[in-house]
Amino acid sequence: MVKIKIDGVEYEVDEKKNLIDATKEVGVEIPYFCYHPALSIVGMCRMCLIEIEGVPRLQAACNTPVKEGMGIITKSDRVKEARAGTMEFLLANHPLDCPVCDKAGECRLQDNAFGSGTGHSRFEFEKRNIPQEEIGTNLIINHNRCIVCYRCVRFEEEKVGESNLGLFERGNHSIIGLAKSEPIDHNYQGALADICPVGALLNNKTLFKSRVWWYKSHKSVCHGCSTGCNVTTNVRDNKMYRYMVRENFDQGMFFLCDKGRFDLDWMNDNRLFSYLESGKPSTSQVVISKIIDRLKDAKSIAVLGGAHESNETLEALKQNLQTLSRELSGKSIQWETRVTDAQNKETEQVDFLLTKDYHPNTKGAVDLGLTTPSGISGIVSAVKQGSIDLVILLKESIPEGIDPTQVISLDTNLTDAAKNASLAAPIQIFCEAEGSFTNKNGLKQTFEKSMNPIQGLQTSAGVVELIVKTMTKKMEASVGNR
Repeated sequence: MVKIKIDGVEYEVDEKKNLIDATKEVGVEIPYFCYHPALSIVGMCRMCLIEIEGVPRLQAACNTPVKEGMGIITKSDRVKEARAGTMEFLLANHPLDCPVCDKAGECRLQDNAFGSGTGHSRFEFEKRNIPQEEIGTNLIINHNRCIVCYRCVRFEEEKVGESNLGLFERGNHSIIGLAKSEPIDHNYQGALADICPVGALLNNKTLFKSRVWWYKSHKSVCHGCSTGCNVTTNVRDNKMYRYMVRENFDQGMFFLCDKGRFDLDWMNDNRLFSYLESGKPSTSQVVISKIIDRLKDAKSIAVLGGAHESNETLEALKQNLQTLSRELSGKSIQWETRVTDAQNKETEQVDFLLTKDYHPNTKGAVDLGLTTPSGISGIVSAVKQGSIDLVILLKESIPEGIDPTQVISLDTNLTDAAKNASLAAPIQIFCEAEGSFTNKNGLKQTFEKSMNPIQGLQTSAGVVELIVKTMTKKMEASVGNR
């Protein structure tokens, strides 16, 4: 930590951080467009100009390292005039289409126009008008809104490892466009739209879906893989609309892949809200009673899955299964959460964020000891041999080689497993309760409750608890009638 003066007031800041980030930590905001903490510094937008004591010319804060004893001025008339001039140039050709722009409400251009602009324009000529283009499988570019901050180009080259975008023409004719003949088709088209400080880059999947001020937002963790990227959920009318990046400087989390970002429809559609018997809707009373009968008749029981559940649900489920085993006179209940090859190996990356393990909490489940020495292959073999004759699935597909009539499925959605299993019970999705996931590096991260479950819908632990309570009541009633 070093001491610096900001507008005459002394602060202690982190010398390892960029001046923009260091001042932000102590409550002093320096406006910017092109700067990003995880990308190279280019100083293209000239929005972050400041005065430095002893330096005659204005300097770009993004390109200024923090030094002991330095003094900076962020609110002088000279600085304000420079920023107002920058805003005037940026807005000269920018269309006044905020009412129809998807970035409205979270646009850095809007924020800086209000904070540093003059409120009027001297530009009297006709604004340039370049047609909108589809430059990716899920990416649109509106050239008229682009302020040539170069963030998208830097992100692709430095993080994705591709060079699909480039800067073409000069001066007033400058545009960001495709440098290749093929459209962009990588896993980070959502990130490109995310880091764009204006509404120039947009995703087809979220276009015109909702205004940002209609959302209820909560802190959460991406469910898409074992990386555990930090996200902010955007919920409206109890439906999940968007995942947005929640920057985590300490863990170096600044981006989100498309696999996690857009895998949201299952949270809103095709949900399983009724108990099923052979794929047909039934009542909880009937299905729970038949599950109890199946548990009593079984020689040995296996539980498969659970790495989609929170640590808290897994802990409660583990205790409830132990209680269930005791109620079944010590009947063996084996639990294997690793149901894919990727879960049994060291972490393998698909790209710089996405891993091959598409479960968010494999590490948490393994840490809780929810594994078997023989793995899922050993359980499937035991089922085929008849030593295990009942399998409980936790939001997973029925493994090949297991007869669906031997399966009880606990699922969030009306999947093939739920429809084909002999009995199925609905359960909550992870974001309908607060909890935590443990990522690939062993980092335990908490998430808030984002959506409200329908009345009566239980977690997987709640379903097993209901089974135990129903079984206990039946036994008490049986004893009482003698």
